[in-house]
Amino acid sequence: MQRKAEPDDVVTLQDVKDVVLFTAPIKILKPYLINLLHLPATERILRALIFYCQYHLQTSDTMNNRTIELMTKIRTERSVEVEMHYMDNLEDLRLLVAKEYSNLINGSGEFAKFHHMGPSKKMRSMNRKESFLFETFVRMSIQIIWIALGRKSFDEIELEVHRMFKSDLFNSAEHKLTGDKKIVPRTPHERQVLIGHCIVKKYKVDMMSPLINEVHCSKRNIDHRMFGLGIVQYPRLSSRLTYMECALSMPENLLQQSHISLGILGLARARFDILLREVCREPEASSSNLNKSSSRSTKSATSRKKSTLGQAPMYSSIELPPRGSDEYDELPSEFPTESYPRKPCDDKQRRKWLRRYQRIVNKHRAHSSR
Repeated sequence: MQRKAEPDDVVTLQDVKDVVLFTAPIKILKPYLINLLHLPATERILRALIFYCQYHLQTSDTMNNRTIELMTKIRTERSVEVEMHYMDNLEDLRLLVAKEYSNLINGSGEFAKFHHMGPSKKMRSMNRKESFLFETFVRMSIQIIWIALGRKSFDEIELEVHRMFKSDLFNSAEHKLTGDKKIVPRTPHERQVLIGHCIVKKYKVDMMSPLINEVHCSKRNIDHRMFGLGIVQYPRLSSRLTYMECALSMPENLLQQSHISLGILGLARARFDILLREVCREPEASSSNLNKSSSRSTKSATSRKKSTLGQAPMYSSIELPPRGSDEYDELPSEFPTESYPRKPCDDKQRRKWLRRYQRIVNKHRAHSSR
């Protein structure tokens, strides 16, 4: 079911989606879900999620190390500046996810036919279908992110994705954690950096997801150009915004030469097997223990120190350019209206998955009728 790989091919987002669709339970696969996963707008939100989760895990490890260092060092004003830099980066990357998610829930553009009230938004709300689509999309997204990030830190990825889409109160992934998997409460400094300050506390009925809170955040300056990255052709962008735009829309075969890190996307396809597991590195006997020690399920300072140990990274870290003098230029006389040409997804793969789904359904019906 996978696309035919070329000799010098690289890992693409379509490869990751193919693995997730192949391993997904048939009961959650639906034709409209397959169609949704093969939209350019969906690929942007998946890339934004991979980009954000990679930097979130990276920052989480950094803050873990800083917490260990604070046991023997004094906190200074420079410490606050560094942590605010990490927090600002995470808030910007969450905004990249939020802008695409807003289009999804509003049924804008390519997402119109997936709206719970139909493309014209005049039908009776199909709340059951919407609930199933939302939960399945979140579930599939977590698997895609996990595979794209080298099959590491699944629990932390799952917790953060559920938190962003549902808030802490409705984070079902956190509620089901028990025993050894229970996460250790973060320090106030860690929580401030990783979660940010764009959190609005309301009653349950009025609560918005953290992603939507990022869009409506009034506690920081948001560059309006971020809402059009990957869609609108801006005449000039700062190096920071250019990096983000490339992460959202640049072809995978150009990521490495442009020094854009997006998990295993853009790495040589020959390094991985058919299920995108790395094959060129020999496994270590203690790798499972190291992976476990690197998660947030540790419960003491000793286990925090263990989390700093691990294998050599599979991909490079994200180095976001800092805000420069060109970050907040004077507003142009008119907002750019020219868009990038629409880049369709691999329609051949989409049709393959639809045919496979139909074969499985027909086979199941044939067995049931006997």
